[in-house]
Amino acid sequence: MTGLNNVLSYLPSMVGRRGLAMVAGHCDEHGDFEAVVLPGREPVCMVCMAEREKAEVVSERLRAALLGCGVPRKYHHARFSDLRPVCDEQREVMAAFKGWVARAGRDSGSGNVVVLGTTGTGKTHMACAAALNLIARRGLRVHYTTTGQIKDEACSAWNAMGRDESTELRRFASYPLLIIDEVDCFEQGPALRQLNAVIDRRSAEGLPTIFISNQTLGVLTERVGARAVSRMMENALVLQCCWEDYRVSERSRKLENSG
Repeated sequence: MTGLNNVLSYLPSMVGRRGLAMVAGHCDEHGDFEAVVLPGREPVCMVCMAEREKAEVVSERLRAALLGCGVPRKYHHARFSDLRPVCDEQREVMAAFKGWVARAGRDSGSGNVVVLGTTGTGKTHMACAAALNLIARRGLRVHYTTTGQIKDEACSAWNAMGRDESTELRRFASYPLLIIDEVDCFEQGPALRQLNAVIDRRSAEGLPTIFISNQTLGVLTERVGARAVSRMMENALVLQCCWEDYRVSERSRKLENSG
């Protein structure tokens, strides 16, 4: 308001011609203030107005970040609290994952997360909940992808004007946090080489990655190689999801209730 008052002190005739008037007001948050308004209008606290505009800008940036992070639509509102507790092991895994999220929000050197377990145990849900939390609370640039998507985007650049495989792989390697899902669903050949390139580059830069796989550690090592698994396990939080498939248990629960 001080700047506005200074301007008005030099332009009293303009204020008069436009029918504006300096009116006193009170804001419960910021106290007494003066505002220039049209006759009959209520004065508005400019500090509150500026804060609302700032909040809207932040909210719009957050919406853009959420839309661009690659998280599947199914998980756009994922939260850890959405997962119904089924056993002590699951509670321990979720507590450990939430602890990692808190560290990752403070320190870029938080290390990787390797989430292993059979289908339907909530692995992707937890990873997306972690991503959304870090985007919303820390403004972290996060990207979700799968091994198949890495291969598709890298290979699509082979014959594209102005694009090349190396550029696409560097893009995946540069995100402050990358989630790679389905680290087990790919064939030998380009997909394996490209996945290893992304893992190597992120390891060299010390950037955290969340790896999700339906395989045991032994099978994963056979599929992606000992070197890649060694990079994945660097300073990593390893989470074993060994409980029942949520979808199966939910169907069983509904059948029991219906009976």
